[in-house]
Amino acid sequence: MADGALCREPVELTGRERSVLRSVAVRGTEPELFCELEAGHGHEHATPVGGRGEERLMWLRWWPGRRVLETRALCGAESDEGVFCRVPGGHEGSHSYELAEPEPAWPLADAGLPAGRR
Repeated sequence: MADGALCREPVELTGRERSVLRSVAVRGTEPELFCELEAGHGHEHATPVGGRGEERLMWLRWWPGRRVLETRALCGAESDEGVFCRVPGGHEGSHSYELAEPEPAWPLADAGLPAGRR
């Protein structure tokens, strides 16, 4: 596995997946989603869809040539500080509370320009 960073592979829901989510009343899904597993994992990516506060959390799992939209229980592991792992049970790699968010990419257009000038 990698050095404790999130994968963050981007994915967009298809029209069919959005239709399935509407049919089961899942709301609050962002248009662009990102893999929530540890960077350097195998071929399967995973991201939650719908609001995180919902009772039934759905996941989009994808890998080359296949996508699966499913209900899956969270990992359930807990850190010493009482933080729960927020990725699906049986995941590859480290628990979510052990992973760092990637550093934001700064736009190159801003490089070296005084504040307010672009």
